[in-house]
Order: sequence, then structure tokens, then C-alpha cells
Amino acid sequence: MSPVSAPHRAGRLPFVAAVPLKPRGATASWEAVQENLRRTIGSFRQSAAGMGTVVVACHDEPELGSASGPDVQVLRVPFARPADRWEGSRDKGRKRRFIGAWLRETLDVPSLYVMFLDADDLVHERLVSHVLDGGSGSYVIDDGYVFGADTGLLVRRRQRFSEICGSSFVCRFELDELPRSWDDESALFSQFGVAPEQPGHSEYPRVAGLAGRPAAPVPFPGVLYLVNHGESHWSHKMGRQRDVGSSGDVVRPGVARRAVANEFAAPDLAARLAGRAAVSRLILQRSSRRALRRVARAVVPRPTRS
Repeated sequence: MSPVSAPHRAGRLPFVAAVPLKPRGATASWEAVQENLRRTIGSFRQSAAGMGTVVVACHDEPELGSASGPDVQVLRVPFARPADRWEGSRDKGRKRRFIGAWLRETLDVPSLYVMFLDADDLVHERLVSHVLDGGSGSYVIDDGYVFGADTGLLVRRRQRFSEICGSSFVCRFELDELPRSWDDESALFSQFGVAPEQPGHSEYPRVAGLAGRPAAPVPFPGVLYLVNHGESHWSHKMGRQRDVGSSGDVVRPGVARRAVANEFAAPDLAARLAGRAAVSRLILQRSSRRALRRVARAVVPRPTRS
């Protein structure tokens, strides 16, 4: 029996994290990609506590080391590699559908939960149990953390987190709602696609609602979104870094280290967090910018009607 089926025997639906992995030739550092993936698997494993499975779709099989185990399935895809970085989004969508088709063929259960998880983001220790205990049709994570790898800053975004992070949605699917193959775009599963050719992650709650599965909010910071590192999909696509400091509330260093190390099972990432002086400088800079904007609004005259 597939390890994906094991949670069903315990009286709960299977919970699967679907992780598309970029090809080695599309990376600046394959080792960094593998390191990020190992960390992602570790965080999900802590959250699942034996009640979930990670399924990775890839062209090049990663070296998982201690992150490997019976709760991780690595699938080699049969289709061509993306020709350029603009093909990356299509490749991501194909790999997700390949995972969905593999699940449809492999599972012996009527339904399951799927989390669309990027290969560098981290899962909160309570997320999987919260979903399985709640039993809603879908879940949206609008409260989460953003970690800037370039600055070492951790920011908590308490609203609209799903608008910026692709690892912010979990949905329940019936087996016959999964695609039959990687190029099957008609299945419900396939409607949770990758922008710009399909509805992107910010539209997933709307898509789920139309399917009769309105999204329930996760009432804690369910995901840590890792940005501004050398293999960031968003930075490569947009050609720039995210402004982490303006994304939400900066988390104090001590609290940040405990959260990253314990709640997200990433002590190595916690060791890279900025210290108190750097955080204080950022808070001061943000306060200064807000003050300057207030002054500018006060002194610039409003246009008068002719």
C-alpha cells in the first residue's frame, strides 16, 4: 500500500504536499535548491507528524539525505524541460498536474487534502493537524511570515498573505477531480494553476468557492515564505528583490528565532536572522519614511478644479 494511504487508515483523509521542483539547468546553485527543499520537507514532516506525504515532481532527482523517508515520494516527469525562465510557470503547472495524476492512479481512498507547496517555503507545526481536525473544504493562509534571505529580517504579514505567497492554500479533492495526466487541464485540480495562463494563487479561494468549498481562514501564521535568495522564482521572474520591510510587522529577533527554529523546524534558518541592531535600524527607517510621506502630503497643494 502506498504511504499516501496510511493516514486514511487512522480515520483521517490523506494530506499531501504537492511540490514542483525546478530543473537543475534552470538554477544558479543546485545545492541551494536541494538545501531549501530538504528544509521544506523537514518543516512539513514536523507538521504532519506521520499524517502526511510530500510528493516532489522533478526533472532531476534531488539528493535528500536525512530528509528522505517513506513519507516522501520523488517523481521524475516525462515531459521536456522549460526552454527559458518564462517557461518556468508552465513547467510548475505541469509538474503539479503530474503529481495530481500520480495521486489519482496511486490512491485507494475517495478524497484527500492537497497543499500546493513551493520547494523553499516552510509549514507551521500546527497546520496539518488544524486542517485534518477542521475538515473544511479548503483553507487559505492569510496570516504568515516573510523571511528575507538577503537581510535576515522576519516580517509577519497578518492580512492578504495569500496574495504574495504561492504556498498559502489547501483544498480537499475527490479522486475523480484529479487530472488523468500532466496535460489534463480540465480537472478541478488543474484549475488551481499558475499565473498568467491560469488562475494564480491569489485566486484560489475564488476557484474553491465556485466549486462549493469556501476557504476557511487559518487562524495563525501557517507558512513562512522565504524570499530574496539566489533561487527565488519570484525574483527571477520579476528581475528584482521583494521589499520585505514593507510587507508587514517586523518580528523582534528573539521571538523570530524561536518561531523559525521551533514552529517551522528550521534552526539553520533561525541562525541567519538579523540581530537587534539591524532590526532597530529598519524600524527607524520605516518610521522616517512614514513621517516624510505625512509631511509631503501636508505641504503639496491639492489640484484645484478649473
